[in-house]
Amino acid sequence: MAKHRSAPPCIRLRNRSVGPALVVAVCTMSIPFLSSRRTSASSTVSECCDPLGVSVGALETQPDARATTPAQVIADPKVTLLDSEGAGKLYQVGSHLVCVMEGTLSEMGFQHGRLLARHIAHAVQEGYIAKSLWKRGYTRDYVTSQSIRMETHFPLEYVEEMRGIVRGMRKAGIDDITYEDIRLAVTQAEILHFAPDSPPGCTNFVCWGKWTKDGRLLHGRNLDWSIRRDAQDDAAILIWRPRGGVPFVMVGWAGAIGGVSGMNARGITIGEMTISSPNATFDGLPLFLTMRSVLQRAESLDEAVAIVQAGPRTTGWNFILGDGKRPDGRALEVDAKRCEVYGPMDPKESAETMHWGMEDCVRRTNHPVGRDGLVDMARASGAKYGIEAEDWEQLKPLLPALWSQNTFQRYEWLGRQIQARPKGIGVEEALELLGNGPVFNEATLHSWVFDPSNQTAYVAVAGNNPPVTATRRPYTRIDLSPWFK
Repeated sequence: MAKHRSAPPCIRLRNRSVGPALVVAVCTMSIPFLSSRRTSASSTVSECCDPLGVSVGALETQPDARATTPAQVIADPKVTLLDSEGAGKLYQVGSHLVCVMEGTLSEMGFQHGRLLARHIAHAVQEGYIAKSLWKRGYTRDYVTSQSIRMETHFPLEYVEEMRGIVRGMRKAGIDDITYEDIRLAVTQAEILHFAPDSPPGCTNFVCWGKWTKDGRLLHGRNLDWSIRRDAQDDAAILIWRPRGGVPFVMVGWAGAIGGVSGMNARGITIGEMTISSPNATFDGLPLFLTMRSVLQRAESLDEAVAIVQAGPRTTGWNFILGDGKRPDGRALEVDAKRCEVYGPMDPKESAETMHWGMEDCVRRTNHPVGRDGLVDMARASGAKYGIEAEDWEQLKPLLPALWSQNTFQRYEWLGRQIQARPKGIGVEEALELLGNGPVFNEATLHSWVFDPSNQTAYVAVAGNNPPVTATRRPYTRIDLSPWFK
């Protein structure tokens, strides 16, 4: 294993839950893809300045037995059938809407539109899409033109599914939502990747073998996005049962035929995180549909990786992929031009870039770990914040300044926390990793742990009125096995 290298001393982040104190320097700067954030309630924050005079927050974690806030789990939620449309069913599972669709893609779109019509209309006209785009400076001409560029890469079957949603909404009595509105539900991630928004922060890990209690694979994921634009009001767990295909689930939103988190009945799991890269285009398959394609088509980890590699891709993303059958996982660092694949203990994830791989585990946050990706990240966003590098030799001496940012701290902390628990990670421990230390975020829109061997998901979605981050809400255990047959 590569020797751990910490950043120059400026602020001490001391964590007591890993045995010997982990001390990491923290020098936060306001870089969109490397922003600082408030940590858990057990941390105190004071102001200081780094040697360059940049104001930063000093974080000193209070000592306790495990330095964790335990996750709450609803293990046996009430399941209620709310509505049905053909073979499609809408359930309430605990506090979550679960929409189960079955048939051809067109039929499943119709079921989706009819069963979730009210939520789709709210998201488009009043909720998340309206508040994230039209009320934040995006013009309809700009959004439409970029959506059309991505649409040229849509598989025809997905177009038919989206048109089915519109037909289903009309049956429900809502006739002012168009195909173009539904198209935007799957292209908005790329559009929001650029100004006036800044990229979000997210965390993903899969671990198995020597780290989990019985060796099975567990996949944990936080989607750190805005919880103040009402996306959680129209959240839904969407389950597709395509005729003759592989059933799969995505934790997402009403009206979207894809998402950013999911698992299929063959034990494949996937989550994503934004990274910054100059290699970006709207002429590619949008993120939501790339991830949907993996879950719909892949029956193995190798097939899942190949689907992402095939593209065409749009912009900078990290992916974590898991396969509960093997068990095994991969991290993919991608943009419009590159797709780098990392396995456990990958030699590319090394001390040279101030990173370190792990056996039986892959993890990522919001930055690349490879040389080429780090240089691209600096080219894309570094100059605006005083980090100028066009090649590796220029960037290498600046790495400590990058390492001090929150995304690097999450990567480091997560690895050390897993490393401190050989054969000690079960679902409860995986959930705790998502809600503590620098991984904790006050704006986590949804958080989950997938347990593919048991076809089970543990899901929390942010609250609203007032907004409450997902990791401070109860996780609901959802047994997917009845729908994964």
